[in-house]
Amino acid sequence: MSTAVANRVDWGLSPQGRPYPSVVLWNISAIEQMNLAAPSGWVRTRVQIDTWGTTFKQARDIADIMAPPGRKAGLNGLRATFGGYRFRIFVIDRDASTDEDQAVNSGVVHRARLDLDVWHSKLSGV
Repeated sequence: MSTAVANRVDWGLSPQGRPYPSVVLWNISAIEQMNLAAPSGWVRTRVQIDTWGTTFKQARDIADIMAPPGRKAGLNGLRATFGGYRFRIFVIDRDASTDEDQAVNSGVVHRARLDLDVWHSKLSGV
């Protein structure tokens, strides 16, 4: 994916005039998880990923690179530690994508969408 979108990955907006393909991430919600005694230390965040392309195939191909359908790969099932945090990531929806056209100054762009369930916890001592 890094060669397909290079550094065109943004949180919450896509700069005007940004070339395609690109990716926009959205923080939909974040809920601190509790156990019976206190907060568990884990936060459950729902993240929406919009992949944008000049064709729907281009947008869908990028989404499929990030989370191949039907298997644990890419972001789906990822268990990783980086930046002082532990992450557990699962794809919860990929079928909400449509080939809905959105008019922009340069023509039409296409979007594919992934919804992720991201669990994260700060490492102790960090």
